[in-house]
Amino acid sequence: MSVRTVSVRLALAACLLAGACQSTGGELTGLAEGPPLDFAVLVTGGAFLSTDATHVGTFVGARSPEDGSSVAAAATDEPIAITAVLDTLRAGRVFHRVEVDADDAHRHAIRAQLRAGTAEAEFQPFLQDARDRGFDLLLVVEELQDGPIEAQGINARWPVTFATWILLGVGVLIPDHTFYSRAQLRVTLRDLQTGRTLDDHLLVGGPIELSLTERSDVWGLLTSILVPPFWVGDDPGSVAESVRTVTARRLLLQLARELKGESVRQRLREGSAASLTLVDQGQGPELVVDASESLSSILLRCEPPLGGEAQLRFAQALLASMRRDGDRFRYQAALPAPCCGRLLQVLAATIRGSVASATLAPRDRP
Repeated sequence: MSVRTVSVRLALAACLLAGACQSTGGELTGLAEGPPLDFAVLVTGGAFLSTDATHVGTFVGARSPEDGSSVAAAATDEPIAITAVLDTLRAGRVFHRVEVDADDAHRHAIRAQLRAGTAEAEFQPFLQDARDRGFDLLLVVEELQDGPIEAQGINARWPVTFATWILLGVGVLIPDHTFYSRAQLRVTLRDLQTGRTLDDHLLVGGPIELSLTERSDVWGLLTSILVPPFWVGDDPGSVAESVRTVTARRLLLQLARELKGESVRQRLREGSAASLTLVDQGQGPELVVDASESLSSILLRCEPPLGGEAQLRFAQALLASMRRDGDRFRYQAALPAPCCGRLLQVLAATIRGSVASATLAPRDRP
């Protein structure tokens, strides 16, 4: 084999690997281009393992039938770190502001409280602290329900693998075997006023296609010199590691995509006591409130804080603007100048005591 042929094959392999690496980043980049949800969110709980009855899963690893030893290193009790959830939400610009509960013990305790059904009573001090810190919603990573990896054999890409192996010698890079992860991640969005669930997501690992380099060991790669890659057997440890890595990343991407989807926006609007939006008709940003009940008060939070007199003037102007639109109440007023050009939290209370909270991003006045 000539040096030029080897160079061409290595270049092609590099291009294929680079394309695979860029796909995930590109997916988050595309997601980040859309407008974020108008909320500041505190993330708590965690992707702590809850294994199935057989204790065989994507993240804990299968057991060798010969000696009972693990063919994949056992993961920690939190295989998907809470910081990875935070990084994904920020990279996808899912919310205007997102932070994480830094107290690991508290993150564990919250999950236990939810299972015991005592969330509302136990949550109140924590919810109050989160409200005081300017958050609108609570995102709870409830549980990582582990599940087994199922091998589904050679997939429909084997002709491509064979042709690439014969012509270019890089068939080992073509995903030619399919596996299925039964791992599931449950995440809820909760109201910070009461702790009640506003939105519930069950994310699944699903089918994963692996190439020979991802599912085999050195011996398998050497075997592929003489045998087409799709006929080379799997190395259980390599499969477990690859599926675990892909599944963790897939669950995070699913979470970001689902949360930023239009259906979630719609459900959160419908579940809120009032819709809080900004409009700009050329004279600067104005706050529009559309509520099912008349408002009793309105509060603006920004940095630096808005003075008491400015708060009062804005509240009076907004409440005085009320007009009926069928069975809805609509309000609109110009934002005070100090609140323009920075993140702004708006809290609107209705006459029946319900509270709507949102974090908005007004633009500077012209």
